[in-house]
Amino acid sequence: MIGWALETFVATTLLMLLVLAVRAPVRKTFGPHMAYALWLLPVARLLLPPLPQSWHEQAAAPVAAASDIVAIYIVEPLGAAPSAGAEASFGLWMVVLLAWALGAAAFLAYHLIAHGRYTANLLRRARIDRTVAQGKVRVIETDAAHGPLAFGVFRKYVAFPRDFSERYDEQERDLALAHELGHHIRGDLIANWVALIVLALHWFNPIAWRAFRAFRADQEMACDALVLAGRAQALRHAYGRAIVKSAHGGAVSAACHLHTINEVKGRLRMLSKTRQFSPTRAATGLIGIGALSVAALGFTASGTQAAETLKSKVETVTGVALGQEMPAPPAAPAAVEAPEAPEAPEPPAAVDGPHKIERHVYRISDDKDGKRIRKMVDGSKDEVAMPDVEAIRASIPEVRDGKCGMGPRPTVEHRTDNGKKIMIICTDRIEMAAADGARIALRHKAMGMESARMGLRMARRSIENEPKITGEERAKALKGIDEAMAEIDKQRDQD
Repeated sequence: MIGWALETFVATTLLMLLVLAVRAPVRKTFGPHMAYALWLLPVARLLLPPLPQSWHEQAAAPVAAASDIVAIYIVEPLGAAPSAGAEASFGLWMVVLLAWALGAAAFLAYHLIAHGRYTANLLRRARIDRTVAQGKVRVIETDAAHGPLAFGVFRKYVAFPRDFSERYDEQERDLALAHELGHHIRGDLIANWVALIVLALHWFNPIAWRAFRAFRADQEMACDALVLAGRAQALRHAYGRAIVKSAHGGAVSAACHLHTINEVKGRLRMLSKTRQFSPTRAATGLIGIGALSVAALGFTASGTQAAETLKSKVETVTGVALGQEMPAPPAAPAAVEAPEAPEAPEPPAAVDGPHKIERHVYRISDDKDGKRIRKMVDGSKDEVAMPDVEAIRASIPEVRDGKCGMGPRPTVEHRTDNGKKIMIICTDRIEMAAADGARIALRHKAMGMESARMGLRMARRSIENEPKITGEERAKALKGIDEAMAEIDKQRDQD
């Protein structure tokens, strides 16, 4: 059991390091949703059973080398030497396991109690209560909320601060609500509790804490992308203002807050980009991530050569024989031969007489030209009227490109030439409308960027005067806001 637990701990740590290394390029190439999905890898490894004995010889040399490094990092600080004796080393391992179990239990208990008290306080101080999403989600306004947030797994809630209507305009309120509802739709509240359980098992592992913060950042960026998919550039700026206005220091880990001050720079940078990912690119990313997941789980699974190398290294350092005491997966039951299917009865042969099978015969009805089918008659004497093909052809207009002249007229004109319908697409008017649209878009973009910059200045003054955050948090927040303002100024100069 000790060997299996140690292998699982090292394997999940390696997978966390892998996700931390590839999440940024994956997000840039395939979108935030793909980067967020990568965090399923450590969870899947925790649930992965040991591989069958016949697979042990399939080596994974790169993972084995990495396992050696992590094993030394984990085991050598314990100070156990091979000469200390098996019994003493085993006793030390039992103490370590007991400390780990107590730490994990205390971690989960703390978050359960803190989350329960926080949500109870939100509900107790609520003044406005309504439902959205066909009554599935309750929306409250409460003095206990510093910004928009979503919470609740079985009973779903969205909470807003009491000054929500005064501090946010109509667009910002709608986008903030869409963001929090997006967390409920995607199941992010459940994902947060799963991530907290994984973090509880790794409570002493600094890599896991770094991974948890990155997971939450990827979660928020994926939800941002969901809300802004297909929306105009002007709404992106309104969304950025809502994020800045919601900036605050503390956050309950299981809840989904619209924003914390540690993520301002990255999310505002993402909002300034309008890149759309084609279905082909999305499919390529899905296939690539699937292949990476299968390979990573296969190389780190218990029973591989990498796992055996890790166990050997631990046994050398500690002097304790680590047995794989996890039960092997149950063997598949012996295949039971299915009974042979009875032979299908032969179809009855056609016979003369009253039961003779009559074939359907189609014939042309009477008509002057003798060519056009007006209706069909089958053997059962049912008549089916046929459409007039010539009339259908005449009703379909001929499409042409043409110059229609400038003016506030439609971009498509319908005419008739010798009884033939013609639809003319006015390319000159379409070009003029496109040019006007581009000018309007640039004007809206400039206005949005100026609004975002004004929102950042307001947020900066708010954080400077906020007495409830520490000096370090204030400096970090101000630095992030200054960098975001510099990014906006840079983009404005480029335009």
